[in-house]
Amino acid sequence: MRNEGKTGAVIVAYHPELGRLEALIQSLFSQVERIIIINNGPTNLLLSKSDETIQVEPIGQNIGVGAAINHGVELLIKQDFSRALLLDQDSQIGEGFVATLTRHLDDHQTSGHSVAAIGPRIRDHNDAQSAPFIRFRLPFNKRLDQEQGCAACDFLITSGCLINLDHWPTVGPMRASWFIDNIDLEWCFRAQRKGLTILGCFDTTLDHRIGDREQLLGIITYRRHSPERLYTMMRNRLFLYRSGAPIAFIVQDSLRAIGKFGLFSLIPPRWQHAKAMLSGLRDGLKTRPVP
Repeated sequence: MRNEGKTGAVIVAYHPELGRLEALIQSLFSQVERIIIINNGPTNLLLSKSDETIQVEPIGQNIGVGAAINHGVELLIKQDFSRALLLDQDSQIGEGFVATLTRHLDDHQTSGHSVAAIGPRIRDHNDAQSAPFIRFRLPFNKRLDQEQGCAACDFLITSGCLINLDHWPTVGPMRASWFIDNIDLEWCFRAQRKGLTILGCFDTTLDHRIGDREQLLGIITYRRHSPERLYTMMRNRLFLYRSGAPIAFIVQDSLRAIGKFGLFSLIPPRWQHAKAMLSGLRDGLKTRPVP
């Protein structure tokens, strides 16, 4: 086992708002021993404060979220850290965030549970509502919503996820070639297939900017995506289906994909959206979902 006292944070940054990024860094100083910032942007990241706790990795190009996380985690492993807290630049945490997750992780490990990762409740900055944790079931998912404690769930979003690095070699790295979408789902599903537990913690919350919402015809609320992002979304959901996702998830997500295709085929630029999604579905079916 690694040194139980060492937790490092990995922040993936791409053209960040420096004020929000520095606020996140400030909140981490008293909670972790190392802050590694993976700068996926082409320009230097000029922080107003330098500290020996902060380690900026200038990648020089956008290598994607999966590859950036893998790079940061490997750096922590080489420095003998036992836990990695994954964060993106648009998230904010409160005092005691890491300590709460760590306490529950250690308690479950002591009780004989092999925990791959634990994560907080996610609160969208748009509506300030905390999302429940999910277990995928048919015909309806089981939504886990309780006052305190933890519960085994089927996935955690990347930001706020505290990974137990003792199990990182068993699960393996994030799918770097997938670039961004569904890498968190795939990693959690893979961990569960290895017999490991994914824990949702109700005792702490992460504020997360998921994206600004828009409306179609004043009745349908959606988040806008570029054609390039729609391509990746469609391709990666097919990759995920082919990589051992639970049947319940595949059935439900297939219905979501149909809805997304219909919606974005109505939103300008309609043809570019439709073409990108069709290309993603084609490549998702024909291309091997490599790591």
